[in-house]
Amino acid sequence: MNARDRPGAAVAARAVERDEQPLARAEVLTIAGLAQRFRGREVVSRLDLAVHPGERIALWGPNGSGKTTVLRCVAGSLTPTEGTIAVRGHPAGSLAARRRVGASFSQERSFYLRLSGRNNLLFYARLRHASEAQARAAVDALEDELELNSILAMRAHACSAGMLQQLALARALLGEPDVLLLDEPTRSLDQGAVERLWAALERRPNTAVLFATHHSDDVERCDKRVELPT
Repeated sequence: MNARDRPGAAVAARAVERDEQPLARAEVLTIAGLAQRFRGREVVSRLDLAVHPGERIALWGPNGSGKTTVLRCVAGSLTPTEGTIAVRGHPAGSLAARRRVGASFSQERSFYLRLSGRNNLLFYARLRHASEAQARAAVDALEDELELNSILAMRAHACSAGMLQQLALARALLGEPDVLLLDEPTRSLDQGAVERLWAALERRPNTAVLFATHHSDDVERCDKRVELPT
């Protein structure tokens, strides 16, 4: 019996695959021996993971199991206690790696609250695109794709948690990154927004997704599951 047949079992950082056929394409994300400790408490223990273009990997576990910690290490906002992480061969946190990563974290707090949703996205789009015209075109395209018209018109401080989550997804998609880091992205969304999220991922078949969740519905839509123990 494998881990999929025992959904309640906690096994140490082990990938469970739906499709056992190996992918021939080069790894876009490589995690080797990742460990993270805070004040002597080990949160992540010796995680090894290889992610290929187009794969969706679910980091599965309850709150406190280290899912967000893994994502932050990949994003480069947290330095691992041990181990290495590379994005397309570049060390996590380096400029080259950051250019290839899009991230949306739970309980997003990094928007400019007095700016509209549109001006927030434009600010980040200018960092991802070479010209103002390209930045505006990217925001307009995401507005249509994710149906963000009303959200982009509002100031961020007036947006609900679910609205900010949709805005964070749009920001993560800017620049068509090689790797998407999504932290509980369906948590505060209504069903329509959830379906738009998954449709956006389907339209990006070469984008690798690392998806932190404790919802079984999300896991079922991923290719692999990495179970993190409590």
